[in-house]
Amino acid sequence: MLSSPLMPRPTHARFRRTGLPLLALCACLAGSARTESPVGSDHAPPRPHSSSQGYGQLSASALDALEQRILGKGCETMLLGDAKRRFVESQLLCDGHLSFILVQAALDGHPLPDTQRRLHALLADALGRARAPFMRGGTDVVLGHALPRSILYRGYVLLMLAGIERAGMQDAASTALFDALASQVVKALEHQLLLPSFSTSIWPCDSAPAAAALLLHGRLRGHAPSEAAAERLIARLVELSALPSGFPTRVDAKGRVVERTQRATTLAWTGAFLAMAAHPAAGTFTATLVRDYCARPAGSLLPLAACREWPRGVNGKEDSASGPLVFGGYSVGASALAIAATRLSDAHGTWHAHLVNAAREMGINDILSRPGKRPLEAVLYEWGTTIRPW
Repeated sequence: MLSSPLMPRPTHARFRRTGLPLLALCACLAGSARTESPVGSDHAPPRPHSSSQGYGQLSASALDALEQRILGKGCETMLLGDAKRRFVESQLLCDGHLSFILVQAALDGHPLPDTQRRLHALLADALGRARAPFMRGGTDVVLGHALPRSILYRGYVLLMLAGIERAGMQDAASTALFDALASQVVKALEHQLLLPSFSTSIWPCDSAPAAAALLLHGRLRGHAPSEAAAERLIARLVELSALPSGFPTRVDAKGRVVERTQRATTLAWTGAFLAMAAHPAAGTFTATLVRDYCARPAGSLLPLAACREWPRGVNGKEDSASGPLVFGGYSVGASALAIAATRLSDAHGTWHAHLVNAAREMGINDILSRPGKRPLEAVLYEWGTTIRPW
């Protein structure tokens, strides 16, 4: 592991122990930010690492451990084991992203044994205890399931159902739920195009999973209204991204901007999920992310990259979306999500490789070697390094 004279050894060790694997190396080098490479200075990326079983970096046994933790004790509602960094939707994300990983392994020709059972168990968990943080916004009954109205929650469940369908591992019940929930979301979007994530709070980026899922529902089930609703929703997201201030963090029920400042996590999140459904608008968000927020702090000296959470010159604070912010405002959350967004972008393969390099150099393997200890971080990284458009 590389070290930096800019960071005292005890501080460097503390960063590594507390799990800033997706970013801290670049942060250590942020003092050399004046040498950051321009976007156009890409060169051929190294060959990606994968396990011998073909499941990405996690082995089959590691994925087993992840499944046992997620479906057993569950995912802690915090980031990096820090109780001060609350992340209430962690169980839903753990269920969803492990499901996406298993679907991708099956599509790539390396299905885990009993994948269908695993996918349906994760779906059952998402339909059960993962609902808890979203219940205050109200529920509707869908085929006997009392499901939160949250667009973030419904988008994840729909995308899990889309993956099950895409992998050919559906049953009559899952297909019926896929159709019924998609139809209900389409109707909701007819009344209000941008829907709340929690209670009445609306983050436009949180509509991206639902938009991707509706596109996939339209294609997989031959349902034109789903695809049309997704296109209207995506067009609105693109319209917001074209505002002079950029893609807003939060809006109100009438679509008026509440939090104006554009952030890297919202761009990466939106770009990654739209790209899962192979929608060309994903490129709008990912290109802005890389151009305006991502950098190579060591310049051309090392093939390493990281992304800031806030625009240059904005001294924003960290929160549950950004994760920890370190030197120069580099963000764990933004860099982690950028791994997925750049993997799914044909134009940013070198950036993806350099983001992954930074994660490896600073100890992501420690998390991956014990995935049951930090399941959320493990599934997000594995998803970001294995996902392809569906």
